[in-house]
Formats: sequence, structure tokens, C-alpha cells
Amino acid sequence: MAAPTVLRQRLVSGTLLSAGLVAVVILDGWLSSLVSQMPFGGLEYWLLNGAMTTAVLLAVTTLAARELLRFARHAGLTPHAPLVYFFSAGLIVGPYISSNHELLFGWRDESWAMVWMAVALGCAFYLQAARRSAEHAMNNLAITIFIIFYTGGLASFLTRLRMDVGGWQGATIALYSLAAVKCTDIGAYFIGSAVGRTKLIEWLSPKKTWEGFAGGLAVAVAVSILLGLILTGTGAIRPSFHGLPLVVGFTLLGLSMGVMSVAGDLCASLLKRGAAVKDSGHSIPGMGGILDVIDSPLLAAPVAWFFWTRAFPIGG
Repeated sequence: MAAPTVLRQRLVSGTLLSAGLVAVVILDGWLSSLVSQMPFGGLEYWLLNGAMTTAVLLAVTTLAARELLRFARHAGLTPHAPLVYFFSAGLIVGPYISSNHELLFGWRDESWAMVWMAVALGCAFYLQAARRSAEHAMNNLAITIFIIFYTGGLASFLTRLRMDVGGWQGATIALYSLAAVKCTDIGAYFIGSAVGRTKLIEWLSPKKTWEGFAGGLAVAVAVSILLGLILTGTGAIRPSFHGLPLVVGFTLLGLSMGVMSVAGDLCASLLKRGAAVKDSGHSIPGMGGILDVIDSPLLAAPVAWFFWTRAFPIGG
């Protein structure tokens, strides 16, 4: 297929996906704002407070897990697919349940995720033993737990970010952080295509260059500063950078998201190369599979959560 056609498909797919994501997050934020206007303790808290974002993350990560399971089978492994779907979904939904439970009943336990992973491992051991074969047992157990953590575990930090910050601001912060991540991809692609000469890691990702990497970081920082100042000026977010100027804080966010975006893309490239596949799938015209789209946000999600809830806790 000609390069201009692929680029056209990528632009169309990217625009539609971005528009859909923005629409969902806006709707999610609006629904959350209704919670404060309703009587305390009703079912509406569960239906309105973060349900939309959680549902989208659940659908996306389930599709990504499906692609990774295909990678594993292509490499000759036989992971336990039902466990992958069930336990990765639990990690995504867990922060949503915990946050709403705390809102309604004033109690929250952060240890559930480790217990959940321990149960997942126990179930994987049982199912592996039920096959009555020890062949590739360690590999099958390892790949099962890896896919659960890589999809559900990492993406759960987006649910946590959305719920821990809460309301309109939580939805806005999650979308803003994702924008910085994906703009790194866009900047690296176009700048690398235009002026890229020095290969970044040629054996792993032949098309990536240091020039593209630098350009992606520059775009991420610029977008982070611009959007951050706009959102702060309109009152949509209320950041606190411990006395640092806003521009410095937003620059730190852009750099953090940019570096993790590239790292996430390279990690996915390593998985695809190990499975001897070029793209994770063909479900998105011009862009490949679901994993090709969310590989960078997956690795950036824990950093975004830490940035906004621990390093620079955002104001309520």
C-alpha cells in the first residue's frame, strides 16, 4: 500500500479515535458532576462516578490482552486465556469500585490488588496442573501473569488517576496526560520522517531515530505547557507544583510523558519482534491493532498517576 494512503488512513483513524475519546471523557466528567447534586448513598454514585472511563478502559485492555495472547501462541506458548481476561478486568475495575466504596462508606483498602494478583497466580498454577503436563509450565505461568499485569495492571493506573482526582478534574487530568503521551508519538513520527538520520535502536525499531525522539519530546513539552496553561486559566484543573512556576511543572509533565511514551512503544516493539509479527493486529486502519495504539499510554499511566497524586497532588 502506498505511503500516502497509509498516512491518510492513520490521520482519519487517529482523528476519529481522538474525537471519540474526548467525547467519552467529557460525558464522564459531566456525569460525575451530577453526583454532588443527588441524595447521598444511591445507586447513581456507581453509575455516574467514573463508570464511562472504566468501561472504555475495560474494553480497550481486553482487546489488547487478546492481541498479546495471540503473540504468545505465535511464539509456541499456551497461556491461560480465561484467567487473563478475568483478572486483568478485575485490576481495571478495582480502583473504580474502591473509590466509590470509599465515597459511600468511608473505607478503602489498597492491598486488594496484590491479593488479586496472588489469587491469579494460584489459579494459573491450578489450571496448568490440570493439563497434566509440566512442559513449558514456567513459561505458560509467566506469560499469563505478565499479560494480566501488562494490560490490566498498568492500565488500572488510568482508572486510579481518574478516580483519585475525581469529578470533572479527574476526567480532564486523565485526558490531558494522554494527550501529552500521544502527541509525543505524533511529533516523533513526523519529525523523524522529515529529518531523522541517526537510528535510536535499529535492531529493535528500525524507523525510530534520535531526531524523532528529540522532536517527540519537544512536541510533548509544548503541548503540555499550552494545554496546561489553558486548562489552568479556565479553572478546569488546579495544579500545585510546590511553588514551582506553572511552566516548569507542565514541562516536567511533558518530559515524563514523552520519555515513557517512547519507552512504551519500544517495549511493545520488543514483544512484537519476539513473536515475529509486524503489527499487533489490523483492527484500526493505518495504525495496526489496539496494542499499537495504547502501548505508549500503558507504560506512561503509572507515571501520570504518581505525578498528579503523589509528586504534585492536584488541588481539589
